[in-house]
Amino acid sequence: MNSDVFNKVQEIIVEQFEKEAHEITSDKLLVEDLGLDSLDMFDLICALEKEYGFHFEREMGSSIGTVGDIVGQLERHITKE
Repeated sequence: MNSDVFNKVQEIIVEQFEKEAHEITSDKLLVEDLGLDSLDMFDLICALEKEYGFHFEREMGSSIGTVGDIVGQLERHITKE
């Protein structure tokens, strides 16, 4: 797992959802563990799209369950460039 990508995802979650950095680990479930709802997920995806300059595909967004899933999706996108 790319630590730069993880750190950026962690930073966005901390800033947008008022979480503590130590709460954000790759295995944390976005909904169950971090308490994000569907609107929060939309906001998170928008922030990530703005940060990384690409759009998550609809099916990609539905396959995201953990912080690690987000990092994995971003890493796959970054390596394609």
